[in-house]
Amino acid sequence: SPQNGAFAAPPSASSGGGDYERNLISELCPPGGMKAEPPADKLEEFARAVPSLDPDLVCPALLDALEEGNPWIMRAKALCVIDAVLKVERGLESGTSAYSDFFHACAAEIEPLGSHARPSVRGPARRVLAELGIAVGAAAGGGGGAPPNQQQQAAAAG
Repeated sequence: SPQNGAFAAPPSASSGGGDYERNLISELCPPGGMKAEPPADKLEEFARAVPSLDPDLVCPALLDALEEGNPWIMRAKALCVIDAVLKVERGLESGTSAYSDFFHACAAEIEPLGSHARPSVRGPARRVLAELGIAVGAAAGGGGGAPPNQQQQAAAAG
């Protein structure tokens, strides 16, 4: 029967329990590569698909990519994708907020990345937090415990 062609299904008809969405995310956020952000064309393609994707499947896949044990480069890419998703959602006529609601609820996972040692993680993390209306360092209790003068020096050098 023609039902076997799972990959032929349009994104909105994906009923593979989130396999389609997870594959999309893993293509956008591979653990290797030279660049800390997904290829622009792939990210644009994904952004165009966002309205037809299921937030309940996309969000957990992105959150998985942010997990502590993952390579920093994978987490940096996931943050870029989350940033893109939130921007798309904000521009949608439908007024949906499934993505921002989800990531707002998971802000504790994203917050520490806003003070990550690597700018390519810190940058997109801060963009995501800004999209969500969360002040960087607000929930983290004032930074990573470094004395203020060290923080200022780091900021001046950064």
